[in-house]
Amino acid sequence: MSRPVLLAVTEGAGARPGPDAGIDALARAIWAHGRERGIRAMEALAAMAVNRRTLFPGRTLACIASDPTLFAAWDPADARHEAMRRADSADPAFAAALRVARRALAGGADPVDGATWFHDIADPVPAGVAALAPRALLAGFHFYRT
Repeated sequence: MSRPVLLAVTEGAGARPGPDAGIDALARAIWAHGRERGIRAMEALAAMAVNRRTLFPGRTLACIASDPTLFAAWDPADARHEAMRRADSADPAFAAALRVARRALAGGADPVDGATWFHDIADPVPAGVAALAPRALLAGFHFYRT
């Protein structure tokens, strides 16, 4: 009979369980989707994810932020997935994403006017928001309230 082996979860291994799981998952998502577009993009994405909790009051921020239907980078088939899982605070952009996630969760400004969904303007408009007017256009993303 073999004994169970405990493996240490090191920083950069993906979203971690615990009290900061929501902040970690959100930081990874906004880092993967917004880091190349700057702090304003990450702030907008973080505010949108925090707003989305109103649609799903029983779901945790970690669950919302790691949903691949919202943030595609959480899909293992997405090109950003592995880099997102390995990101750690030694990367200045990821350290900034952690700060942005904490501020958004603490009730920071909402630059997306209550939006609960987003899409990259370079991609086709998703069917679920096609009939809606964007609430904000920031850093190459349209934001919608669904």
